[in-house]
Amino acid sequence: MKQALMVAWALASLWLLALPAWGVEYRLQVTHLDSRTFFAYLENSAPAWRGEERMERLEARLDKMEFPTAAVLPGREVQLLLDPGYGGKPVLAVQLPVIKGQAWTTLVWQGEPGDTVAFVVKSEMRAWQEARAIATNAEGVLRRLSIGGPALFGRQWQQVPEISYDFIANAVDRGTFTGGVARHARTINGVSVVVGRGRSLFQNPDRVYMLIKLPSEPRTFKLVIGWQDHDDRGDNGNGRSGGFGGR
Repeated sequence: MKQALMVAWALASLWLLALPAWGVEYRLQVTHLDSRTFFAYLENSAPAWRGEERMERLEARLDKMEFPTAAVLPGREVQLLLDPGYGGKPVLAVQLPVIKGQAWTTLVWQGEPGDTVAFVVKSEMRAWQEARAIATNAEGVLRRLSIGGPALFGRQWQQVPEISYDFIANAVDRGTFTGGVARHARTINGVSVVVGRGRSLFQNPDRVYMLIKLPSEPRTFKLVIGWQDHDDRGDNGNGRSGGFGGR
């Protein structure tokens, strides 16, 4: 274990040397769970109507490498979005090697405070297709964010809008994506999240977009996604995983 840790951090140090020697260092840590595992870590005894439950116990287990890595869903990539239509500034973001027992995927970069960077989480898997739940630490502690469709009468009832990613691609091409995010996503301490729904549940798994306005001090941002499996595993024959129903 110690030897593997030393090798991993030696490689990480070499990667970090490629970063420019200016700006402030930031990190993004992402992990992926089955939605039933995600919901099991909600801590409010009576969940808030907007779905803003704290998840400090999960965050502590992930940080201390006490969370079982076998329970982390595979096959998902975190990518920096370089197209200016997403509103992000290009940076050199590198992924740190994952050591044994670590459930976070960690990206690190240097940037200028006030700039925005944009990321997408995507999957090519035919299982765990729907992004059913989202949690971030935008307020300093890992907390669930509410997900929903277009707001009624123009009011923002949900923190994370769900939008067809065909529509998102068109908005990026037209230069209207960032304006749409500003109107419909709840920005919390500079962090905005959007769920892109695929046109086909089994052929086009959901994507999760995250925009971050960089603060003046170094910071580690965290994103936990609870995915729902619509294969024939525990869906009670109705296309939904048992116990949670539709969104």
